[in-house]
Amino acid sequence: MELRHLKYFVAVAEELHFARAATRLNIAAPTLSHQIGALETMLGAKLLTRKTKSAVTLTHSGRHFLIEAQETLKQAAHAELVGRRAGRGDAGSISVGYVLSAGCSGLVSSNLDSFKKAHPDVSFKLARKPTFGQFNALIDGSLDIAFTRTPQCYPSGLTGFTVDRQAFCVALPEGHRLAARKHVTPAMLADESFIAMSLEMEAGFWGNISAVIPPGKSPRILDRAPDPFTVMMLVAAGVGISVLSESLAGISIPGLVFRKIVGITRTCDIAVVHRRNETAPVVMALIDFLRARARTQLR
Repeated sequence: MELRHLKYFVAVAEELHFARAATRLNIAAPTLSHQIGALETMLGAKLLTRKTKSAVTLTHSGRHFLIEAQETLKQAAHAELVGRRAGRGDAGSISVGYVLSAGCSGLVSSNLDSFKKAHPDVSFKLARKPTFGQFNALIDGSLDIAFTRTPQCYPSGLTGFTVDRQAFCVALPEGHRLAARKHVTPAMLADESFIAMSLEMEAGFWGNISAVIPPGKSPRILDRAPDPFTVMMLVAAGVGISVLSESLAGISIPGLVFRKIVGITRTCDIAVVHRRNETAPVVMALIDFLRARARTQLR
């Protein structure tokens, strides 16, 4: 049994007339009669009773079969629509990874919200991961799009583009001598003891701390932490100070304050990273959307 058999039967059942149904379907009446006969043979049930040469009534079996046939055709039409929309990039599911600074800045949520308004049938799965973890997930296929720190170079098979530039702030214990200032300069930080990210988190990137230390000075790294939140906890505990992106200053932790660093040109850049050979229409639609927004916002 094929969908055409259901379409033929529904047309006859709704018109209760072979000639009118044949006209509606744009086929010959004898062809339609033959197809309905074939359907009844396949089902082993009589669906229609003829009143005249063309006029018919539904049998008990026909009335029950009509309900199912109509629902099946509706579902098939919906499946076709979803397939066409997915092929255009208007529907589907996208797995998105992000680093903490991209999440706290509103970069991820605002972009996905804007995209979804134009593509309401697209859904997202979000996962917070460190930059290198996102690279691995893109390569193994468990992520489709990643909001990461902009690397010096992209791993093989991946590419990307910068979508945001954030200023650097110094994170201080609230009792620190610099906490009373509105902003600080790199020279004020030269002799401080820093909490840094773990080496595997910083590898391949210009570290936050090196971005604000005066030329010729080497920062004193007192301790390292596996993630930005742990860095902030250690700073709040008075272990040392650190340098983080401006977006993280919105996180409130008792004992922790942020002050903007002035006199530097380096920024904390966020990139959208994706597979170089991406073919999924819905993922490509999001990539194009994000690239277009980045061109406008980073002018």
